[in-house]
Amino acid sequence: VFYCESGMDGVNTMGLLMDKEKRPVFLKENQQLLLNQYQKAKGLQEEKDRLLETLPRRKISFRHHEVPAEGYGIQKVEFKLHKLSLDRKSLYSLNWKFGKKSSWIQKGITVEDLQRLEKEWVQKAEQNGWIVPKARFGLFPAQSDGDEVIFFASEKKDKELGRFNFDLCIGKGRKDKFSIGQYFHSIKSGQVDAIGLQITTSGEGVEEGIKSFKDQNDSESALYLQGLSDRVAEDMAEYIHQLIRKRGGYKRENQGQRYSPGYSALTNLEGNHIIWDALGAQDLGITLTGSNEFFPPSSTAAVICFHKDAGYS
Repeated sequence: VFYCESGMDGVNTMGLLMDKEKRPVFLKENQQLLLNQYQKAKGLQEEKDRLLETLPRRKISFRHHEVPAEGYGIQKVEFKLHKLSLDRKSLYSLNWKFGKKSSWIQKGITVEDLQRLEKEWVQKAEQNGWIVPKARFGLFPAQSDGDEVIFFASEKKDKELGRFNFDLCIGKGRKDKFSIGQYFHSIKSGQVDAIGLQITTSGEGVEEGIKSFKDQNDSESALYLQGLSDRVAEDMAEYIHQLIRKRGGYKRENQGQRYSPGYSALTNLEGNHIIWDALGAQDLGITLTGSNEFFPPSSTAAVICFHKDAGYS
């Protein structure tokens, strides 16, 4: 087992494995690295288990908690790529691997170069139908039952649509433990809360475009298209979050926190299937693998909790 930080690191690793002289030393170093990381991870898990066993539960106040009076139901949207506002800093540095802005000069790259590159690839992706930003989102009545959050088709609670089982997390400063389920009105309270669900995608055409570039051994173009596609899915998620806030009547710009399946607050990837099913996301061209991951990969899903104090810490 070898951990490679990037595609290039994977090439370097294979090169060392194929080198008869360097391979023995490399294998020994890798073995020690894996052992160190395993022991570190084991210690961290043991510490986490101890804290979860001993820390008190966080107390949540609902004194100023707002629940939407309208805006419930599902909505579908589709955009022209050139009209979507992109997070350029993340696109250039993270998705396109150009690194921090401070290193661009050393690489002979200017902001103007990257802006031209962005314009070029947005036009290509749009003209060829590789990227078509699409989303489905909805607002649903919900209540918590312990760490579970149940959501319904209507406030009458006559039809349950699904349940999310949130994980216990350790709070900031290791002072307490909590789950996001605590930030919803509970069944015992008799009050009905609200939950937001959303799923965004760059569309199913991007995989065909990436494959065509790889078949031509054009890895640079494949990287640009893949990076742009991933950025679109993420930035669409932020835009849709804003739409759900407005639909629910929330005036605060940062009201609510998104939680995606697979992350610490909601580790079970089954959450992807629950969101996909509730929103009818098959209409977006999104399918699920046997392990509940999305295809095409440039797709994201999230649950939204609207409690003003909800966060990751």
